[in-house]
Amino acid sequence: MRGTVRDAASAAPLAGVIVALYRASGSATDDERLVATLTDADGGYALTPNDTGRFVVTAKRIGVRRFQSPAIALARGQTHRLDITLEGVRFDLPVVTVSGATPCDTRSGDRARIAALWEEARTALTASELSLRERLFRARITRYHRILEPRSLTVRHESRDVRQGVTEHAFESFAAESLAVHGYARMLPDGEIEYFAPDERVLLSGTFVRDHCFALARDEGNGETGITFVPVRTRRVTDIEGTIWLDARSYELRRVTFRYTNFPMPLRDPRVGGEVQFTRLARGAWHVSRWFMRVPQMELRRDVSGTARTGRVVTDRPVLTGFAEDGGHVIPDEARGAATLAQLNGRVVDSSGRAPLAGARVTLAGMDHSTVVQRDGSFRLADIPAGSYTLLVEHDDYARFGIFAVEQVLTIDEGRTSTTLAQALGTSQILRQLCGYDEVPDSVTAVRILLPPDAPTDSAAPRVAHLFWGNLRVLTPTIPGGVVRTTTLALDLTADAANGVTACTLPKSKLIAVEERFPNGALARRYEFRTPESGFLVVQLRAP
Repeated sequence: MRGTVRDAASAAPLAGVIVALYRASGSATDDERLVATLTDADGGYALTPNDTGRFVVTAKRIGVRRFQSPAIALARGQTHRLDITLEGVRFDLPVVTVSGATPCDTRSGDRARIAALWEEARTALTASELSLRERLFRARITRYHRILEPRSLTVRHESRDVRQGVTEHAFESFAAESLAVHGYARMLPDGEIEYFAPDERVLLSGTFVRDHCFALARDEGNGETGITFVPVRTRRVTDIEGTIWLDARSYELRRVTFRYTNFPMPLRDPRVGGEVQFTRLARGAWHVSRWFMRVPQMELRRDVSGTARTGRVVTDRPVLTGFAEDGGHVIPDEARGAATLAQLNGRVVDSSGRAPLAGARVTLAGMDHSTVVQRDGSFRLADIPAGSYTLLVEHDDYARFGIFAVEQVLTIDEGRTSTTLAQALGTSQILRQLCGYDEVPDSVTAVRILLPPDAPTDSAAPRVAHLFWGNLRVLTPTIPGGVVRTTTLALDLTADAANGVTACTLPKSKLIAVEERFPNGALARRYEFRTPESGFLVVQLRAP
């Protein structure tokens, strides 16, 4: 069976039309489809059945009522030509006949529109699946794995994999029947939970339709219309609910959003779930353009309450520690010029806000994007996927304190150029990070102590600085029935990644002794310095 599909008004060939072949004795439903294809750039198609008999041909274009031919007899070796004309897109939702019983309580007045919207969504999903099967275009597929902060969803870490070639499924899902039986989230023997997202094959399956109820989505005023889906009430395994969104004017599929139901852990968070976006190429092929699936990371925290007299109660409490997000985007070769990744332009200035912070390095936390600022403090980061990030600015002067000069949360929008001004921390902000106050109290001083970079031992144990002053043999007396007064005479502080420690409440104008010891307790090095009369001091200790 061969032919050309054309527009009825202009006679122009139509690319990307789904043409399918069915037996004339059956019903022209997807479950009984024998073979299907997408028309090429010239509107042409070719279908070859595996047997002889009587067949019908259908042609479906989004926004247009499905065409169905009369029965056509095909003998072995015979080629039949059938040219098809389809009416132009009128931006009216085509009429669809509703049949079949359903366990769902759907308003009778909504059923026809739900069925019509579902028909248009299925057309795009089928076209996407056919585009992959027939390997219709080449693309660059970027997949990422992110660890996100639990509150802000900023990126802690990201790894990426980029592949170039003929398109493949953007992400793999289990077969629809397996998901129907075992669910979309499964507890593994080691306690981990494995999650799944619906791809085109799952959404097109009769199993998905059987297990879900559909309703009209509330119009959000953003040019989209849609249908919601929720599991039937008898479902007991983890399932998904969500919305299939279509363009309100052309009825082209835009995206599918979903959330998990019957979740296998005590967590209700609207941010758990995912989204799959779809795009139509100029020559008619459809594809998944962007997707993500976000799931929680939990750990058990042990709470102990009660006393030895009343009895202690130990409770293991699940705590949300972050989110894991898997996703990516697809950029077809023919759309490579389109801006899908973003760019960030900015300038880094010192704490006064007047001069550039020379020598600073700018990084997006968890990403490979990094650059050194120019002499005027300007910088540019390109090819950034959309998302929320933390902009980190590193500088030698701030590295001595074990902190970043700037930590700034940014939202990067797809395909756009964003700008930002990053101002380095001032003294009060540094003190707030190190000590929890903006100004050093009058009664004490604060000191940042930098240990020599070469550790006195090869042990992997962290370096510990023992600070002491005054007479350690003096004990503070206690008055029976009165207030107990204590005086701190020594501190043990563990060095941070910058080989430094911060003491926020040292006495003023005191000679402070600093000792580093080997893991066996033997003295390795000893230093001395005097605290200032007020304020904040940075001390660099030198190896003897």
